[in-house]
Amino acid sequence: MNITILEMAQATIEIFGGLICIMLAVIIIMNGYEKNSWKHLKWMFFSMSLILFSEAAAYIFRGNTDTFSILMNRGGNFVVFFLNIIMINLFLLCMYDLFGERGETPSAIYKKLVWICSTISFLILVTNFFTGWMYYFDQANDYHRNTGWYVYALFGLICIIIGFAMCIRYRKAVRRGMLAALLIYALAPIISIVLQMLIYGISITNIGVFAALVLMFLVYLREWSRTRERKDKERRKFDLVVLFIIMTISMGAFLFFSLISIHRIAARNSENNSMLIAQMVKDSVENEVLKPIIVSETMANDYSLKEYMKKSSNDSPESVQNEVASYLDSIRNGFGYPMVYVVCDASKAYYTCDGICEFIDVEKHEQDAWYKRFVEEGKHYDLEVDTDVVNHWDLSVFVNTEITDENGNYLGVCGVGIEMTTLRDFIKRYEEKYDVKINLMDKEGLIQIDSDIERIGRDYLDNSYLDNVGSGGFYYEKGDESSRMTKYLETLDWYLVVEDCNPEKISVIEFATTSIIIFLIAYMMMGIIFAVIMIRERKTWKELRERREISITDDMTGLFNRRAYEEDCLKIQETDLVSRMTLIMMDLNGLKSVNDTYGHMAGDELIIAAAKCVQTSMGKYGKVYRIGGDEFMAFMECNSDQLNDMIHTFEHVVNSWKGTYPCKLSISKGVVVCKEHEDLTFEELKELADKLMYEDKNKHYESEAMCKQS
Repeated sequence: MNITILEMAQATIEIFGGLICIMLAVIIIMNGYEKNSWKHLKWMFFSMSLILFSEAAAYIFRGNTDTFSILMNRGGNFVVFFLNIIMINLFLLCMYDLFGERGETPSAIYKKLVWICSTISFLILVTNFFTGWMYYFDQANDYHRNTGWYVYALFGLICIIIGFAMCIRYRKAVRRGMLAALLIYALAPIISIVLQMLIYGISITNIGVFAALVLMFLVYLREWSRTRERKDKERRKFDLVVLFIIMTISMGAFLFFSLISIHRIAARNSENNSMLIAQMVKDSVENEVLKPIIVSETMANDYSLKEYMKKSSNDSPESVQNEVASYLDSIRNGFGYPMVYVVCDASKAYYTCDGICEFIDVEKHEQDAWYKRFVEEGKHYDLEVDTDVVNHWDLSVFVNTEITDENGNYLGVCGVGIEMTTLRDFIKRYEEKYDVKINLMDKEGLIQIDSDIERIGRDYLDNSYLDNVGSGGFYYEKGDESSRMTKYLETLDWYLVVEDCNPEKISVIEFATTSIIIFLIAYMMMGIIFAVIMIRERKTWKELRERREISITDDMTGLFNRRAYEEDCLKIQETDLVSRMTLIMMDLNGLKSVNDTYGHMAGDELIIAAAKCVQTSMGKYGKVYRIGGDEFMAFMECNSDQLNDMIHTFEHVVNSWKGTYPCKLSISKGVVVCKEHEDLTFEELKELADKLMYEDKNKHYESEAMCKQS
């Protein structure tokens, strides 16, 4: 079986797509992305690479009947269908984590629905092993989808639509760019599956999913890199542009040399595949012509028809005209042949479904010469190519069969006619599908059946070699630009000639060897380039992360500084995390008095001590910031029990502190549980925390004043 230019181009694109997927997964691993959404994205790339490699293998090895090709074709198709189910579930898990990282908790109903549909799809795939209901392979190792494929595709479509609905439902949790990428990833397979249902022969779905997956990665990468310094972002963009150019050049070179190799390999002949095509054509042609022969034989042995012929001979042809017409009409309606007929030898009456058409007269009517020829040859049945008088003189193939009584006496001839246009269309389908030329000729070389009706009964083929054609398999001859296979069909008494117009078949082993060598060279080149760039990227990111940590860390206390506080405030507002937060505003009491009495070293000691107390008690629940000289803010995510324990721990460590100077550590605080104030904005919540802190501070100073008075 030849692999077409379109199929080869698709296989090459899929090989490169699989390579790119592996590289992108390696990028995720090397950069140490820790979020679960990135981890699921990594496995999506690995799964996508295996899908693309498997589908490319299925295209390359289909149509070849050696054991290795059969295993590769069947195994590749199964892997593709199985991993499509896995990909849908990985995408859903990735979205769950992505929304969860941004403060949303999607409903579990989406997972349940996808799991149910995925389970049904998997059962369909497993059932296909025993039934071939979803897809099957013909004797030429060619893939064909079946009714179950549409059911499988429908459940896959439902899963993707569920994911699409989930994206719409929780769209506010992500930025517009990320939302667009998620929606495109969901829409790509939806559109592709619908097109795949209508277009047969090439794979659209997996290439569409691959393109959407790469887009999602690029948008996700852009979202991730938003926190970088501008200079480093520009450097990263430069690296990615260089990487893209190198990949494009490598891909173009690989594609160019692959096509050259394929063209060279296709220039060599594969006799086995040509013979396989000829055998398939032979079986189909015999089956197509054997049916009317069987029908004609059945008519000739029918007791009723024999009695009609006797009555037509002994009484008169007209006496059985209606009965014979009715009988022939039942044959025509039952088997669909346009011409069904019978000739009584004694009366020479020619009966059709409309009654007596004519009386045979071989002396006066030239068109009746077939009857004389058939009787003289003494054959039990014969095939005759002639024009159909009844059906407007259309060229037809007539199957003539003799009718004899129980004593072997000759009663007449019956038969059916097949329109030549039907056989022409049948032959033409095979010619177009396998790029061959098919003829049936008699011993003299006269063409009996051809896709070009004008040649039938007029043109002759070379018959000088027919003595070499035995009764066994095909006689094979190789020409300069084509190969010819000839076989005598005893059932038809004709010769089948199949001329392979493109005998230059692909040698799987040679193709695979050449392609693998080129692929490995390109793979190593791209791997080295990726490794160099990724090592530099990782080093750059490490330095950037260190500088970033320094830029958002308070030098004195080690807590997050004012800059980090303002950036996180923006993030909280953008991602709508306010409802999950607890805000704690804190301020040192009596710092000015300590500075005035013991000096600034004592004051610094109090600030550092306050920071340690705050970090010790609150650090595990969220982030703590020093936003001013002696002001601190904590953004916590905790429940009421955790909040009570945290406040108790905080007060205990503050009261237990002892420093170098004889001064006491005291911190006022304002605690705001945001979900208890849903009507307030984030800024108003911060103002409320500040207000409560000052109220606590006033109580502290009032308490101190009362103690001094007493």
